[in-house]
Amino acid sequence: MHKYYIGLSNTFHDSSLAIMDGEGKILFAEATERRLQYKRALNCPPDNFDIGPILKKYCNQDSQFVVATTWSEDYLQALNRLERMNFFSEESLKNPQIQVPSKFLFPKASIYTILKLQHQFLKTVGTGILLNLQKHFPLKNITFKKYEHHLTHAAYASYTSPYTDGACLIMDGFGEAKSISLYGYKDDHLKQLWCHKGPESLGWFYELITTLCGFDWFTGEEWKVMGLAPYGKINQAIYVLLKELCQYKNGKLKYPAEKKIQELMLKLNAYKRPTDSSPWTAADLAFTGQFVFSEIALEMLKDVESLELSKNLIIGGGCGLNSSFNGTVIEKTGFDNLFVPSAPADDGNSIGAAMLAFKEDNPNKITGQRPFFSPYIGSSISDETIKRLVQLGQIKNIRHLPLTIHTETAKKLAEGKLVAWVQGRAEFGPRSLGNRSIIADPRPQNMKEIINSKVKFREEFRPFAPSILHEFGEEYFENYQETPYMERTLVFREGVKAKVPAVVHANHTGRLQTVKKEWNPSYYKLIKAFYDITGVPLVLNTSLNIMGKPIIHSLEDAIGMFYTTGLDVLVVNDYIIEKD
Repeated sequence: MHKYYIGLSNTFHDSSLAIMDGEGKILFAEATERRLQYKRALNCPPDNFDIGPILKKYCNQDSQFVVATTWSEDYLQALNRLERMNFFSEESLKNPQIQVPSKFLFPKASIYTILKLQHQFLKTVGTGILLNLQKHFPLKNITFKKYEHHLTHAAYASYTSPYTDGACLIMDGFGEAKSISLYGYKDDHLKQLWCHKGPESLGWFYELITTLCGFDWFTGEEWKVMGLAPYGKINQAIYVLLKELCQYKNGKLKYPAEKKIQELMLKLNAYKRPTDSSPWTAADLAFTGQFVFSEIALEMLKDVESLELSKNLIIGGGCGLNSSFNGTVIEKTGFDNLFVPSAPADDGNSIGAAMLAFKEDNPNKITGQRPFFSPYIGSSISDETIKRLVQLGQIKNIRHLPLTIHTETAKKLAEGKLVAWVQGRAEFGPRSLGNRSIIADPRPQNMKEIINSKVKFREEFRPFAPSILHEFGEEYFENYQETPYMERTLVFREGVKAKVPAVVHANHTGRLQTVKKEWNPSYYKLIKAFYDITGVPLVLNTSLNIMGKPIIHSLEDAIGMFYTTGLDVLVVNDYIIEKD
């Protein structure tokens, strides 16, 4: 009988589903937002009743199932106690009476709502998967397991790393009352060494910066702070206030007393960007917030380094998405190597939970796929779907080019065309890595402005990423490091910036993606063909979506975006569509 491990990341935001087989191989993983086309899938469980076709595609009929979720029983019981105290009543949500720490840096009503949503998810998680399994499989055996939130972060980050040992630091907002955890990782085993419990959180500190800059942290606009920060400079008054608000020492974050927090917040709110003003007015605030975040995180890493666990550093949790900080780690610490997975935030925890359940049943088997864990484990678009489009879609300018699709697309790029590039299986994580991407020529000075205004419909300060052939990394970047998941920014070398201005940010950096033939053959062939034409071994890469929407999921999504934006070319598998 076959055995499958179904991982569910079941926070009320960024939920996801993963399927692992009995040999420890991830067969499928996808964030809920993709198939729903609803950014972050807020308040949507990962096991909606529409996942039956996914299970049937990857799981054998004669099977056992282990369903692994990402929160512990202890945390659920703690929330149950709050429910019995009427903590989640409608009256409490409107007028909070039961005391909660104000050190969350958010209004108490918001904390009540967030905890109620989390409680709702924990009580119902697994219901959808159970119904789907009962409907589609002759069930003989199904087991449910629960794993602590930070442990699932650590399992996913460590087991997908190329290392056999490492210091694994988890930094996020608030996972089961924790915001920081350190794990020692060696020979496929994890051991928690210390953690920070309480409302103090580096993730929520950054969300405060996001709010002050006039962006919405709840819908994931921290990216905007990172994009805007290089245009600013340090504001000493804001710096002093932020440093007083959040301090770090000996593995613990410390906020001042609640009265002092209120005083500091009153002063910080004087710098908050008014909703009707330009984002550019918040550039100094963004720079200062990013600077303070980096200072605190580096202090933390120095303490981790002093333990001499390993020369390999692994970072997980939502703060692992801070690519600007990640790019400075090797230079500013004594670690030799840094690994951040493709989905370090909560969506990655579905894989972490499945891996922990597999490890529990198979303690002597190695988890993960070294040396490279492929992020291309999501949904695909079949040729049959495309053939129906050709037959019924009345699209005139469509060609099937199985032998020349890469060279033909490279020619279009060199002509300045904006290309939607859809290949194989979708990437797992928030960043497009060459399978669900918008691709463009990085040489024109105004290419960034063209894409932001004609396709992405987003702020002009938002940068775009360079996808570069690995063998040219040293030539283009200082202190080059392999960056398979677009997880860190590095500084461009002075002599090449003028060649590719569209992907050079205001601080001379680029959030690069290393591309190797063995990692993504199709994307490698495209960039190599572009290099053969232009002499430039990289392309501009950004996610195939418009601002506020997830990356496209279906052919219908791709067609809809193609015909409602300024894209010139759509490539799906070996088919190319051009506008007349």
